[in-house]
This record gives sequence, C-alpha cells and structure tokens, in this order.
Amino acid sequence: MARSDLARYYASYNLFAFANGMFGIFVNILFFTKFSILSVMEYQAAIQSTQTMMFVASGYLLRATNAKTLFSIGTIARSFIIFGMVFVKGPFYVPFAFGLLYGIPSGVFWAGNNTLSQAITRKMNRFNFLSTNSAISSLAGLVAPLFAGFIVSEAHGTGIARYRIDFIISAALLIVAGIIAMTIRENGEKRTSFGLRDTMIGNPDYLRFKIFFLLSNMLTIVISTFVPIYIFYLTHDYLLVGFFGTYAALVVIASNISSIYMQKWIGSSYKILIASVIASSFLYLINGSYAVVAVFVASGIITFLMTPLGNAAMSSFMNFLDGIEYSSGYWINREYYLVSGRLISFLILSAMSITGASLYDYALAIPAISLTVMGYLKALK
Repeated sequence: MARSDLARYYASYNLFAFANGMFGIFVNILFFTKFSILSVMEYQAAIQSTQTMMFVASGYLLRATNAKTLFSIGTIARSFIIFGMVFVKGPFYVPFAFGLLYGIPSGVFWAGNNTLSQAITRKMNRFNFLSTNSAISSLAGLVAPLFAGFIVSEAHGTGIARYRIDFIISAALLIVAGIIAMTIRENGEKRTSFGLRDTMIGNPDYLRFKIFFLLSNMLTIVISTFVPIYIFYLTHDYLLVGFFGTYAALVVIASNISSIYMQKWIGSSYKILIASVIASSFLYLINGSYAVVAVFVASGIITFLMTPLGNAAMSSFMNFLDGIEYSSGYWINREYYLVSGRLISFLILSAMSITGASLYDYALAIPAISLTVMGYLKALK
C-alpha cells in the first residue's frame, strides 16, 4: 500500500478518534446528570446490541460494496445521529433509544475498519502498525477530552444545551473523516457470498482467541465508562473529567512508544504484566480525600499495561488471519465474544444499580472484574 494511502487512513481514523474523544465521555456525563447511572448502562448496552447486529449485517453488505465504503458510511452516519440528539431530540434524547440508533452506524464502521486495516497491513509489521495507530489516535485523544471539558465547563444552560457545541464539533469532524476515507485507494475485502454460518467458527486453533475476546474488554469497558462518571461524582468538575481523558491518552501514547521497543520483553513477561494489572485495580478501593488521586494512579497503571498486552494479542490474531481466505467471518465472530463480555460487565453494574448500590460500590467491583485479564494468557501463549 502506498504511503499516501496509509497517511489517509491514519488521518481518517484519527479524526474519528478525536471526535470520539470529544463525544464519548461527555455523552455519558450528560445521561448520568440528566437521568442516572443506570441510564448510562442502558445506553452502553443498547449500543453493543445494535452494533453487533450491524456488524453481522455488514458481512452481507460486503457482497455489494467494500470495506472502505463501510468505513466511510459508518463514520458519516454517526454524525447524523449526533445531530439528531442536538437538534431533533425526541428518541435521540432517550439513553436506550439513542444507544440503539448510534450502534447502527458504529457496527458498519467497525466492520469496515477491521477488514480495511487487515488489508492495508499485509506487508507491514502488525505490532508496529497497531502501536503507531494507537499512539496517533491517543495523541488526538490528548487534546480532545480536555478541549471538550473546557467547552462544556464554559457553556451555559442545562441538559443538552450545555453540551451542544461539543457535540456539533464532534459530528462535523466525523463527516470530514468519512470523506477522507473515500480517497483511500485500497478498498479492503469484498465478498461474493456471505451467510451467518460463515461467522460460526469451529476452527480449533481459533479457540484461544475466543476466550481472549470474551474476557479482554470487560475491565477496560468498565474503566472507560465508569471512571469519568466516578470522577465527576467525586468532584463535579467537568474540566477534571476532560483532563482524565487527556491523561489516559497520554498514558496510552507513552505505553505504545515504549512497547514498540520492548516487543521481545513483552512476549516473555506478559504474566507479570497481567498480575500487575490485577494488583493495581485494588487502588480503586481507596475512599475519602485521596480517592481521586487513587483513581488516576490506578487507571494510569492499568492503561499503560493493557495497551502492550492488547497490541501483542491482536498482532497474534491478525497474523493468524493471514492464513484464512476470508477474514470477515472471523472479525464478526470476534465481535460476538467482545460484545458478550461487555454486556456481562454492564449487566453486573446494572444489577448493582437496581439494588441501590452507590458509585463507590461500583469501584469495589473493579478488582473482581480485573481477574478477566487472565483471558490474555491464551492469546499470548
């Protein structure tokens, strides 16, 4: 693939990442302040449900189009859903309904992105590509949450009015990202036939990845969804919530840069990294005046360690797919397990909310959920 096309991919994907950095955290804060923590879990669970459905449906769409087109359509359609929340409201302003709607273009986007990135990296070092792309998107994410936090903290009004400018900018950037994606010359995978049975993978060599995918996101989805809300609950400071997103992005950048130069060490020491993640999760149990500091420290350590673990496991998976004629069925099957793990996490937190648990009780659950990181053992074995 030409360097210019790779640059276009990086530009498009990372404009998406910037927009997501501005929107993702604060839509959760909006639903939390307007409704409840349970509404946030409903919103997240709804996204995962329709995203998975559309991920599967995209396998059929690939019969008529290609991965690049799905990438572009999914990105631009996301912006339309956000504009709907800002200007139309109605079902767009109901957490569960908005999640169902937003998950539709999300599933199309990720189906396109996964097979497109698989295609453009066939002659590249996948570990370096994943680390570089993650570092660039984290650089975008360094500015985005803090910028959004400043916009929201300076805005007036209540409800959606406080978040309007932030969300409009996010939607506009998604449109630009989709337009740039269409200029990439590599189209990615296109299928002549597809059926649900193509996503039911019985390959015994793939079993270790199924276990990894089921467990891999359970901890990170809880931290990315819950921790910003927990910080807002403790401080009521929009700017500090935005700073947390910037801080997390800075940690990811440092981790990706470091991991590129430590690939061999990571391969032989991943058990130590996994044990360190689990040990660090107990810092969330600290309450009182040091709670915010403990949350930042724990999140920083876990994020720093999870990044190389994730890159190494995904690199192993993508190398495995090089021996597969059509990879889209495997990507969709992967989504089944990823979403199942996320939904289990949201179900646990929702059950706690229904029983009257406090936000601190949510923090108490994180060390138990951190044990799922052991799922990386199979993929890195």
